[in-house]
This record gives sequence, C-alpha cells and structure tokens, in this order.
Amino acid sequence: MNPVEKTFVLDPTACDEVAEQITAFGESLKLERKDILRYRLAAEECLLFWMARDGEGAPVQLRMGQRMLTPYISLEMEGEPMDPYRDESGEFGPFCGGIMQNLHLTPEYSYDGGRNRIYFRVQRKRLGQMATLGIVIAASALFGVLGLMILPETARLTIQQGIVVPIYDTFFNLLRCIAGPMIFLSVAWGIYGIGDAATLGRVGKRLMLSYIGVVFLASACSSVLFPLFRMPLTHAGTHATQLSSLAELILGIFPSTIVEPFATGNTLQIIFLAAVIGIAMLFLGRKTSSVARAIEQVNYLVQFLMEFISRLVPYVIFLVILNLIWSGDLGVLSSVWQMFAIMAVAFVIAAAVFLVYTGLRQKVSPFLLLQKGFPTFLVALATASSAAAFSSNMTACEKKYGISNSLSSFGIPLGMVIHKPISAIYFVILVFYFASKYSIAVSVTWIITAVFIAAIVAIAMPPIPGGGAVAYTVLFAQIGIPAEALSVALAIDILTDFLITAFDMFVLPLTLINVSSRLSMIHREILRARN
Repeated sequence: MNPVEKTFVLDPTACDEVAEQITAFGESLKLERKDILRYRLAAEECLLFWMARDGEGAPVQLRMGQRMLTPYISLEMEGEPMDPYRDESGEFGPFCGGIMQNLHLTPEYSYDGGRNRIYFRVQRKRLGQMATLGIVIAASALFGVLGLMILPETARLTIQQGIVVPIYDTFFNLLRCIAGPMIFLSVAWGIYGIGDAATLGRVGKRLMLSYIGVVFLASACSSVLFPLFRMPLTHAGTHATQLSSLAELILGIFPSTIVEPFATGNTLQIIFLAAVIGIAMLFLGRKTSSVARAIEQVNYLVQFLMEFISRLVPYVIFLVILNLIWSGDLGVLSSVWQMFAIMAVAFVIAAAVFLVYTGLRQKVSPFLLLQKGFPTFLVALATASSAAAFSSNMTACEKKYGISNSLSSFGIPLGMVIHKPISAIYFVILVFYFASKYSIAVSVTWIITAVFIAAIVAIAMPPIPGGGAVAYTVLFAQIGIPAEALSVALAIDILTDFLITAFDMFVLPLTLINVSSRLSMIHREILRARN
C-alpha cells in the first residue's frame, strides 16, 4: 500500500476533493460502502468545522497509508486548538466525543506543535466471530485428535509442557498486567466524564445514574440464583462476626500505598483510587485539565494494547482446547451445561422483566416492544458486536420507539459503554459456578463482594474484543477462584459472548425509553404505533 500525502487549501472544493481521495482509499482496501461513507462523512464534518471556525484559505494536509499493519487516514491543520468532537458549544458537550472515540465511531483528535490533527484508524473487514469460532473449534479438534493418534505420549507431554502451557500462561499474565490499569483508567475517566455530563443539566445526570443503577440492581438480583448451584453457605459464627467481615471488606478498600493495589491486583482498592482521583479532578476542574488529558490519552493507549492482545484470543483458545483434549480434560467443557442453562433462563427472565416494566410504565404492549427490538437482537446475536448493532439500535430508537434524536444520539453510545446489566448477571453466575466447581467457602460477605465486583467490572469493561478476558482475570483474582479457571472461562466466552451482547443491546433502548419518558423527550404516538 503506497502512502498518500496531499495538501489542500481549505474551501468547499477542497472538502469534496478530500472526500473523493478517502473514497478511493477505502475502495483500494475493499471496505464496504457504508464504512467508506462513514469515514468520508466524518472527514467532511471535521473540515467544515475547521472552515467555520478558522475561515477559508488555511492549508490542510491529508495523509493516508498503513502503520503497524493498520490503515489510517489523517487530517492536519495549523492554528488554535479546534476539536470538532469536544466542542463546548455542541449539544452534549465534550463527553459525547469521548464516548464515541471509545467505540471507534469517530476519529481521534490531538493538538501538538500548533497543529490540529484528526486520526482515523481504519478497521478492515475481518472474518465474522461466528466463522472464527467454527474454525478455531474445528482446527483444535483436528489437531487434538491427530496428536492422540500419531504422536507418542512423551512427545505430546513435551509439546504441552514446553510450548502450549507456557504460551497461554504468558497470555494470562499479560491480561493480569493490563487489567489493573485498564480498570483504573476506565473508572477515573468515566467519573471525570460524568462531571462533564453534569454540565448538561438533568439529562446527562439522570441518564448516567439510570444506567449505573440498572447494572447494580441486575447484579444484586442475580444473587438469588445462588441456591441453584447447591453450595453450602458458610456461616462464620455469629451475626457479629458477619458484620465484622463486612466492616473488614469496607475498610479494606483503603490501600496502605498508592502502588500496593496494582502490585497485589486488589480491584476494590484500584476502584477506590480511581474514584478519588476522578472526583478530585471533577472538583478542581480546569486546574487539572493536563492531568485529565493525560489520563484520557493513557486510557486510549491501554485500550489499543487491549485490542492488540485480543487479536491473540483465537490462537489462545486453540491452545486451550488442544491442551484439554491431550490432557483428557475435555469433559470440563461439557460439564458447564448447567451453567449455560441457568444463564440462558436468567437472560430471558431479565429481558422479560425489562419488557414488562417498560410496557407497564409506558402503557404499551410488551409484545410490541419485543417486536420492535427483535431485529437489533438478531444483529447482535449474529455478530457478538455492540458496534454492529449500533446502527440498528439508533434507527429503532428514533423511528420505532419515538425517542428524541438528541437523546438517542447520546444515550445509545453511552449505554454501549456502561449499560451492561446482562453482563453483570453473567459474571455473577460465572463466579457461582466456579465457586461450586472448586469448592470455595462461600459466605454472605463473599456473595456481596462478588455481586459488587461483577457490577463494577461490567461497567468498567470497554466494549472491545477481549474485554471479557480482562473481566474474568479481575473477578477471579478478587474473590479467590483459582487461576486455572481462566482457561475454561476463556474457552466458553466465545459462545456466551453472542448471547450476552445480544441481550445487552436489546435491553438498552428499554432503559432509554423510561429515561426519555421522565425527561419528556419521547413521541408516544411513535412508541405505540404498530409499524
């Protein structure tokens, strides 16, 4: 791929020329037409914003090429800082731009050396997750069976101990290394972003609190599933002892040093530090703008690294299944049927509760809500991608649910990041399953910790491939589940991710309907129409 570098004089004609160049570049990458249009429109909006702020005649530089095997498009212009995605005069202020960047739905902005720079990381079309899943399972099964038939036992043990086990141990060590900083940065930047959203008045605050409250409520309600796993509840003596344990849990969030939480992987302490720093930045405002900017940039860096690590997930899954076959432990995967059954029923019940609650509050048939949201559910189920379901959800919110465009354009991207009640339910079910499998002593304090951590991790986990792997690492380390459970959790994640994403995307507009109703930002005629 030959790099492209051209300079234009900013005017309406230049906007058209840049758009044509981007179209040609996208076609050379064999991108889908809708993706080419997305990059083209985003670039045009940026140029029009700069032209409105700085006037015509300024030189604009267009660069296109490939870095680290990833195609990119870059626009640069000299002048004062002008970020079109964090424009304070915009309808939803700076926080909306941050959300969209986290979802890779807009370019990344930077200002350095007196130059404004907009950077697109172009996502090439990749093999679908369902197809990848099939290839990984088929390949691991084939190599596993061939290894059992052809290789002597000593050779298999040598490969397992010398290659397979060290590789996926290293992979999980990488996850543990990045888990703490990722949670810290996500929470700290999220809290700082809430402060920006609060400047929007009642809309931003109510939306944020509703999303977070739903996740914690879903996580807490899922604790009623504990008896289904037939584990004895450890009663640590008297009620006074239980209260003492809860007090230790609460006081344990205060670290003795700022480094200790990251060194020991104590998630509660990491979250506490992140919350304190986020709130402090919130109160200090512009005095900490440099610190906030640094946290934002490091947050993007960590998420980029997480995306890179996530590309290794299919290969690690291959090694995990191969190792299970050669070790004769493949029955471990088949034994999770109980958890799958509980998970599926819990998801359906949760979705039904959302439908009935929303239907009663809005005086509309739950079956009509189901009919309107089902296409989005199918898109997410087929792709296991919240980004793929974004367009369908936006269309449904505006044309089927009647939610105001100004609210849905902010609420859907924000909800894709933090509104994950189904993920929280799954995390609770998962830790209950492994606690029963490894005979872990479970007390009331343990359940409270598991429920709290599950909700926090669901909110803080970025909507990127591999994010679930980090969540398992954090969950298991915090509540005492052995590290060997990580390989099994990662193996079943390739199946559960489809259902979790589909249900999370399905219930998101239902919460948004209730919020929009309280804010009088919904057209009830559209909501109740049978279209």
